Amino acid sequence: MKTQPSDREIIKTRQRAWATRAGQTCDADGYCVCIDDNIFQGLSSGARKDLESGDGTELGKNGERGKILALHSSSALACNWFDYWRGRDLTPLSRAFGVPARFSTLALEQKFPTGLGGIGPNLDVVLCADKIPFAVESKFTEPYTKSKLKTFLKPKYFHGDRDLWTAAGLPGCQSVAEALRAERHAFSVLDVAQLLKHMLALAHNFGPGWTLCCLWFEVPGSLADQHRRELTDFTTQIGADTKLLALTYQELFAQMLPFVGQDDSEYMSYLRDRYISDAVVSWTSQGSLNKGFTTSL
Repeated sequence: MKTQPSDREIIKTRQRAWATRAGQTCDADGYCVCIDDNIFQGLSSGARKDLESGDGTELGKNGERGKILALHSSSALACNWFDYWRGRDLTPLSRAFGVPARFSTLALEQKFPTGLGGIGPNLDVVLCADKIPFAVESKFTEPYTKSKLKTFLKPKYFHGDRDLWTAAGLPGCQSVAEALRAERHAFSVLDVAQLLKHMLALAHNFGPGWTLCCLWFEVPGSLADQHRRELTDFTTQIGADTKLLALTYQELFAQMLPFVGQDDSEYMSYLRDRYISDAVVSWTSQGSLNKGFTTSL
């Protein structure tokens, strides 16, 4: 009996197929030869500076290849999607996300300390409107694996019975954190611990008003359904603590369509061909859009 490919393998296979169509060379593990082969129009100097300042190994360290070289890299996905807008009018993004005020700044891989010392959370994308951050955590293959690390918080978050989230104005998050600590929860595919740390860092650095968006790539199936359910459960459990927006990349692509123009056609075609295989977009000579979209892959 032939084994069905996992959702992670579906993503990897389709990314390798895109590389073949685009004439890009990659190895058996799906890693490109150079970063620019994996990034639309190449890695900008601003993006490189952001990634170099981050705590991750996206660009590689100690002779090891960078994570962003992987066709299936969530960092590459975020960079391909957002770095295009660096130096451009960010209105299409703010409208697509449903943010009333126009985004004025954009940065990748931003570090925000929690006040506990050590390595603080790194947010994949941070957009700001009126100095209020709209942070994005990008997920590509990550929702399609189960790991206890996704629900593990280090003892330092509870040292001396400190209620860190409550002190930061996030009592609902504190309740979820305590449930993780006691292993009384039903999460398995959603990286709840990471979301909690991001929220703590945002509250510590900015107070109220910020938004965290969990932006994830959907491969329709049981794990995607579970990821969506766990996002809904998590949002319900944290209550009115904060604004957590859950959105798939496919949904964001569809929501961007009314707000982009003819000048963005090459960029949108790249996203469509590489990531949104079932989106059909025709660009008229007037620069308007005739669009048909489905989230099925």
